[in-house]
Amino acid sequence: FLSSKPNGFLDKHESVETRHAKDNADVVIIGGGCVGTSVAYHLAKFGVKNVVLLEKTELTAGSTWHAAGLTTYYHPGINLRKLHWESIKLFASIEKETDQEVGFHSTGSVRLAHSKEHFNEFKYMMTRHQWHEANQQLVDTDTIHQMHPLLNMEGIYGGLYTPGDGHTDPYSLTMAFAKGARMYGATLLQDTPVTGTKQRADGTWEVDTPSGKINTKQLVNAAGFHARELGQMAGLNLPLVPIHHQYLVSASIPFLENWQKNEGGRQVPAIRDLRGSYYVRQERTGLLIGPYEGQDKMKIQEDWYDNGVPKGFGKELYESDLDRLDKCIEHVMDLLPIIQETDIQSVIAGPITYSPDILPMMGPTHHLTNYWLAVGFGYGIAHSGGAGRYLARWMMNGEPDYDLIECDPDRYSTWTDRKFLMEKARESYGMNTTPAFPKEERWAGRPTERVSGAYEETKARGAAFGFHAGWEQPHFFATNGERKDTPVCYTRKHYHDAVGREVDLILNGVGVADLTPFGKFILEGPGATKFLSSMVANTLPKQNRVNISHMLTHNGKVYAELTISRLGKDRYYMVTGSGSELHDYRWLKHHIPEGAEFKLRNVTEEMGVLAVTGKYSRDVMTKLTDSALSHVEFPFWNVVK
Repeated sequence: FLSSKPNGFLDKHESVETRHAKDNADVVIIGGGCVGTSVAYHLAKFGVKNVVLLEKTELTAGSTWHAAGLTTYYHPGINLRKLHWESIKLFASIEKETDQEVGFHSTGSVRLAHSKEHFNEFKYMMTRHQWHEANQQLVDTDTIHQMHPLLNMEGIYGGLYTPGDGHTDPYSLTMAFAKGARMYGATLLQDTPVTGTKQRADGTWEVDTPSGKINTKQLVNAAGFHARELGQMAGLNLPLVPIHHQYLVSASIPFLENWQKNEGGRQVPAIRDLRGSYYVRQERTGLLIGPYEGQDKMKIQEDWYDNGVPKGFGKELYESDLDRLDKCIEHVMDLLPIIQETDIQSVIAGPITYSPDILPMMGPTHHLTNYWLAVGFGYGIAHSGGAGRYLARWMMNGEPDYDLIECDPDRYSTWTDRKFLMEKARESYGMNTTPAFPKEERWAGRPTERVSGAYEETKARGAAFGFHAGWEQPHFFATNGERKDTPVCYTRKHYHDAVGREVDLILNGVGVADLTPFGKFILEGPGATKFLSSMVANTLPKQNRVNISHMLTHNGKVYAELTISRLGKDRYYMVTGSGSELHDYRWLKHHIPEGAEFKLRNVTEEMGVLAVTGKYSRDVMTKLTDSALSHVEFPFWNVVK
C-alpha cells in the first residue's frame, strides 16, 4: 500500500490539458490573504499546473491588509522557528524574483526582561535555539540602549536580541505572492465568493460560485475569519474565533528622522516588552505600538462564531477602544517617554482569527479527504511564507518536510466546544507576552468533557493534573499539604520530592496510573494483517503478543510509534500517544484501500485504561483476575483478554 499514492498526493505533471480551464482545477484555494496567496505561489512554482485561487472580494481583504507586519525568527516552541526562518528568507528572495517590493525592513528586535526571572526565560530560550540557523543572543542594558536610545533603561535587566527580525508591508507582500503565483501559471479570481462545497463520490470536490461550479482534486481552506463558515459547508466545526486587536501609530518623531539619516536609513529595532504586554516598532519616522490587553479587558467577537461574519465585512475595521489599552499605554510612556509629547496619528482595530492556543491549523483533517486547512493564523504575516511552502510540499509529496504536529488540525476534536474555545482563546491572547515556563499548565477551559472514570478518585487523592488532548491526567500526587499548582520557574520544580516518592513506590511496591488519554484503535477484518504489515517497519506480533512498531512515511521518515497487540488472526489493538491520536488515526484511515473488508475504529473514548505497575503488580493482578499471571505463564509482551 505504501507504494501507491496516498490521498492528498499531487502529481506535478498531471492535468496539463486543463491548465487554463476555470471549470476544472488540480487545486482550488479559497482565500486571498497572505497565506492563501503564498500557498498558490508555492504550488504553482513547484509545478502544479492548474492552481485556482478564489477571493471573495479583493486580495488582502480580511485581516491581512491591516496587520502590523511584524516578522521574527523567534518562537517559544522549537519547530515553528523553522517556519519563521523560511518566511523571512523568502521575503528577500521573492522581491527579486517577482520585481515586486514587499517593504521588508530588517531592523532586528529586542525582547526586554525587567527581572532576573524574565532573563532566565531568555537563557532557557537560548538552550532551545542552538540548532537553529538564525542569530539570537543575550544582550546587556548598555547594548540595548545603544541600539535604541529612546528607551528609558530604568528597571530593565537585559534582553534577547534577534538581529534578523523586522517588519514588512502585508499588502505588498501579498501582491508579490500573487504576482509570483501568476508567473508560474496560477489563476487568481477576485470578487468570486464561494457559496458551497461538496465532495463527490470519486473524492474530488465541487466548489460553487456565482460564476458556476469548479471541480477540483484538492481544496484548501485559507479563508481567514471566514474559515469557520467555509468549513461548515463541508461539515467541519473549526474552533476559530476573531479577536479584536488594536495598534496605534504616532506622528513623526524628529529623533527618528535624524536617526535614519545618520544610520543610512536603518530603523531602530522592534521592542517587545513582556512586563507591559505590547510591541513597538518604527513606522516611517514614527512609532507603531501594539498592546495585548489582559484577559479582563480584551474583546472576542463571539457573535461571529455563532452567526457568521456580517455580510459585506471585508476591508472594514472595528471601532477603536483606547480605554482597554490604558495600562499598556502607561507602560509604553514609561519605557518611551517621548510618546508623552507625541501625537497619536491613527488607531487601527481589526479582527485576527485565533485558535484556542493561537497556533495555526495547517494540514489535512481525518474527517475528509483531499481537503486542506491553512487557518487560525494569529501571526499570519510572519508565518505566511513558510506556511505556504510547508503545505504545498505536503500536498505534493504526501508528507510534510518536517514535523509541526503542534499545528496539526487534528489536535482538536469534539471536546473543543464553544466554552473551551472562548475561555482558552481569551487566556492565550491575554497571556501573549507572559514568560513561558517548562511544564507549565494553563487552566482556562478545563476540565473539558474528556475526563476518565478515574478522574474524581485521583483528584480526591491529591492529583495535580496535566492537559493531554483534552484529557486531565495525573502528573503527580501532592500529599500532606504539598503544593499541586503549576510550576513557574526554570529551576528544580516543587514537585521533585513527590515524584521521587512515586518512583520509590513503583520500584519497591506497586502503583496505579491512569493511561486513558492514550490514543486507542481497533483494526479487524479480512486483510487487516496485510494492510498493517505494509504500514509499519516491523514484523507484526504473533497472536496474543505485543510489540512496538513504527509507521514510516513514503520517504522513510518515522511518522508514528504504535504499541500493537495482536488479539486474533486479523484483529489488532493499537495504542499511540494522546497528542497524536487523530494524527495517527488519519494516516491509517487515509491509506485504507477502496473496497477493503477490514475496519478501523478509534476507541479512545470507549475504553478507560489503568496501568498496574511495579514490583508487586503481578501479585495485585492475580487477586483481581482468574488468569495465571506468573512470569512463566504470562511472560513479558504477552496479551490476554
